[in-house]
Amino acid sequence: MGERDPAWLLRVITSEIWCKRRYELIDELIADDFIDHVEAQMLEGTGRARYLASARLIHDAFSDYSEGIEFIVADDDKAVSYARITGTHDGDLMGLAPTGRKIDVHSIGILRFVDGQVIERWGIGDSLTQMQQLGVFG
Repeated sequence: MGERDPAWLLRVITSEIWCKRRYELIDELIADDFIDHVEAQMLEGTGRARYLASARLIHDAFSDYSEGIEFIVADDDKAVSYARITGTHDGDLMGLAPTGRKIDVHSIGILRFVDGQVIERWGIGDSLTQMQQLGVFG
């Protein structure tokens, strides 16, 4: 295990792209023919463009978005993370006007790597809790 293994790569992607907004790393770390299995309303495009669009969508909605990895499990060409996501909803979120409320939810993300780049992504988040925290439900 070391530099460029799936766990290390997942940690770098989370820290640098998602937490520090270093979008320029997408060309290096995300494959051009990236396949996204994460379904998100209003998220269009394919490949790297889709990955960038997903990061921008979240960062536009939560300017202080942060993702802290609690643990990673890796096997062969895949890495799975369990993370805590926090942020303040101060921008549009797929048509939901800013609420000014904070979120604090967990998510599970799975990345598959080929030659040091993400080729596929799966993920699941606690959308119900997030929507409750944003005041969408009662």
